[in-house]
Amino acid sequence: MAQLRPRSSLPEALGHALRGLRDAAGHRNLRLQLVAGILAGGFAAVAPLAPVERALLLLCVLAVIGAEAANTALEAAVDLHGGAPSEGARLAKDAAAGAVLALVVASVAVFAVIVEARWDGLVAARGLLALPAGAALGAGIAGALLLGPVARPGPLRWLVLALGAGAWLVLLVQAASLPGAVVAGLLLALGWASGPGRARR
Repeated sequence: MAQLRPRSSLPEALGHALRGLRDAAGHRNLRLQLVAGILAGGFAAVAPLAPVERALLLLCVLAVIGAEAANTALEAAVDLHGGAPSEGARLAKDAAAGAVLALVVASVAVFAVIVEARWDGLVAARGLLALPAGAALGAGIAGALLLGPVARPGPLRWLVLALGAGAWLVLLVQAASLPGAVVAGLLLALGWASGPGRARR
């Protein structure tokens, strides 16, 4: 009879969860969603929005990332089972991917509704938003580079991290809402942690 693994302490469980997110971020779809999440977090941090609108955007970002991580876990479990390809395995993988797609479409729709409702205010505040929006864009570009072209260790990766961290600090200082900036920073850090030797598919 297989011996059960002893129950993890709370810090150990948190470490396992963070490691799972880091490993899942090595997959293509989650890499793309991390970059989109950094940009959306930056938007939530700087745009003139109501608190409920900011919260809804951040909830959408984290829901998509959580769903994609769950999809990656399900795919790994199906692959681990092995055996010949089956209709059940195909259905499990496709249905999980479809659930993620539905969340992505819903998130884009939420973003579009908020931008449409706030369009006049965004245009009126464009001068004030230039610096923080540029910082959010810089952090997003750094995240994209860390997860793609400069995923291998080396001086260029450190330079991109430094530039991304600098852009994030500007975003943090200029933010109208700290939670959005914090989410963007955490996703940038996850992009850094998932880099060397972890890129898959």
